[in-house]
Amino acid sequence: MTPRDDRLTRLYEKHNRAVQAYCVRRLGSDEAQDAVAEVFAVAWRRIDDLPGDEMELPWLYGVARRVVSDHYRSRHRRRRLVDKLSGVRADAPIQPDWQVVQRHEYDQVHVALAALRDRDREVLLLASWEELSNGEVAAVIGVSTEAAAQRIHRAKQRLGRKYRALSQSGPPTVAEESERA
Repeated sequence: MTPRDDRLTRLYEKHNRAVQAYCVRRLGSDEAQDAVAEVFAVAWRRIDDLPGDEMELPWLYGVARRVVSDHYRSRHRRRRLVDKLSGVRADAPIQPDWQVVQRHEYDQVHVALAALRDRDREVLLLASWEELSNGEVAAVIGVSTEAAAQRIHRAKQRLGRKYRALSQSGPPTVAEESERA
């Protein structure tokens, strides 16, 4: 065993129960095991950054706090996805004309998004697709939260203008769509 491995083993044996209790209180027993594993994986990766003995547990609690926060966000995203999917009726047949209109709208959004500058497209995808907050987008692109919010707002406006310009032509008819196929 290397000195790093020895230190991690000692850290785990000394603080595992406290970190486990912290995670169980916040996540419940089902998710706590995964969270504890993540905490000690971070500790192993950052073993050289660990503070002295008296500050090890507070440092681990800080890591656990971020891991638990990530679990909360994931749980929230899963719930929102389930809510979205529960509103979709799989048993209802989709009418061909509605499917053509919907496909046309999706295509227009993709074309409008592709027509944006990379910078605008990136902030929109981070905010919408990745569901990051303004502060999280700011951290990713390296600006203040206010600047990120402003960039997202302006990018949405530009996307709206591009989309409206494209939608002036209107959706194709069923006949036009079948000719393309």
